[in-house]
Amino acid sequence: MENIMSGQTTNLIESESALEKQLKITNTITDNATVAMFMMNDRGYCTFMNPAAEKMTGFTFAEVQDRPLHDIIHHHHPDGTPYPMADCPIDRALPTNNSIRAHQDVFIRKDGTFFPVSCAASPIFENGLPVATVIEVKDLTEEKAAEKALRDSEEKFRFMAESMPQMFWTTRPDGYCDYYNQRWAEFTGIPLERLYGYGWLQVVHPEDAQKASSAWSKAVDTKAPYQVEYRVRRHDGVYRWHLTKGLPRVDQNGEVVMWVGSTTDYHEQKSLVEELVATNEELAASFDREVEATRKADSQRRMLHGLFMQAPALVAIQRGPEHVYELVNPNYQRLAPGRGFLGRTVAQAWPELEGQGFFSLLDHVYQTGEPFVGNEMLAQIDRLGDGQMADTYYNFVYQAFEEDGRIAGIVTFGFEVTDLVLAKQAIQGKP
Repeated sequence: MENIMSGQTTNLIESESALEKQLKITNTITDNATVAMFMMNDRGYCTFMNPAAEKMTGFTFAEVQDRPLHDIIHHHHPDGTPYPMADCPIDRALPTNNSIRAHQDVFIRKDGTFFPVSCAASPIFENGLPVATVIEVKDLTEEKAAEKALRDSEEKFRFMAESMPQMFWTTRPDGYCDYYNQRWAEFTGIPLERLYGYGWLQVVHPEDAQKASSAWSKAVDTKAPYQVEYRVRRHDGVYRWHLTKGLPRVDQNGEVVMWVGSTTDYHEQKSLVEELVATNEELAASFDREVEATRKADSQRRMLHGLFMQAPALVAIQRGPEHVYELVNPNYQRLAPGRGFLGRTVAQAWPELEGQGFFSLLDHVYQTGEPFVGNEMLAQIDRLGDGQMADTYYNFVYQAFEEDGRIAGIVTFGFEVTDLVLAKQAIQGKP
């Protein structure tokens, strides 16, 4: 008998030791879990929460124990309306014997702030009776913020791309065109879906198509900047000369991840060059040298601050009613090489423009949202900061952009056409 009692005592001690060991393991797991864990009894009262849950909600277990968990962290909707416990799918998991997985909801911290979460609720039964619910919760605040940042970035890209006066495009690394802005459909009269891939070749003049296609294939193969002139058929059947430029965007390993480019109508400019050649050999040669220099400079541009830092145009973003510079691409900076723009208002950066009408134009676009298109507009500027004013001419667009339904700033796209204007004046005999 004594041997039997001794054996039973030993088994009991071993069982208690095993249970104690298992309890320590369980506590270690819950205490170090990165997700918040709660337990509710069959009345919805909180009977357990791990350290991650305390950190997430701001409550300690002592503050919430033996109280309905719903009434502590889930009692209202974000719009302020009450959230009855009877409507809560988490609290309904136990009485309905349904597990919940990846349920997205909004909880409330101790300080009253709402935060997005992903929940899993599993009911526990003993002898066929509901006794508890285990809830796992993941804070989605950072994930949602990242998703919003990505959406905002994509929306900003598309807004800027659609606002460009040029026909803008992007391609996959293999050269397959996967995006066109609306300017393509407006100019060609062809739906964008018919241009994807290599559909753009259908609107290129038959005499130029082989040259354009071969140059593009070579650029893709060599990862070199793409630049070519060809005629594009307008919606009325008229072919007009365009200058197309494309640059590869590469990753840290030097691999192309995409191409970005623009196709710009410069039919008048090309016609003017031909006229200059016929009337003045030296003037035409000078113009050709300038065009060639511009092409060489454009071919050396690289992505600096996103896609629009590569645009072959003057690009700037001014934010707020004071028109504070937020972005200036290299072409814009070259207007006044030694001048600082970022963080300064347009009036601070260009004091010499006071009284020339540009400030009021910016104010009008910001206040009304109506874009302004300027053609060969004169701006007298001090390029080198030496007090010497120079007459310069520009084709440009002021386009307002919105954030959260309100005008937030203005995007400036433009080209300096000083040489073209001076050439026209020379032909017309103007001083």
